[in-house]
Amino acid sequence: MNITTLDKNMSAIAFAESGEHDTARQILGANATKQYGKSPAPAAKRKPYLKTIIFGTMSLSAYYMLFTNEKLVTQVFTAGGWHWVFPVGAAFFFSFIHGAFASNLLSSIGLEAKK
Repeated sequence: MNITTLDKNMSAIAFAESGEHDTARQILGANATKQYGKSPAPAAKRKPYLKTIIFGTMSLSAYYMLFTNEKLVTQVFTAGGWHWVFPVGAAFFFSFIHGAFASNLLSSIGLEAKK
């Protein structure tokens, strides 16, 4: 019976979880290395302030144009036929712009998803 790399890794994991680190290293052989201390801190990422301002301005401008031209938007979006493209396209546009703004805003204030 052949022992695959997956079998080796799973056996080593089982021994490591039970506290037998030396046995786990022996199973892994040359691939195992000791780790001392803490892992290095990740590099500091720059905050996306400029992107936040750009997407925020685009979002505000788009909403302003939408609401100030309410009659035209209603007339074009309800025309029927192939005009279904306009409300669908507008929904995608607003979703993308507002989502990009919100994502960059949260990153700018320091809220990041767990990895």
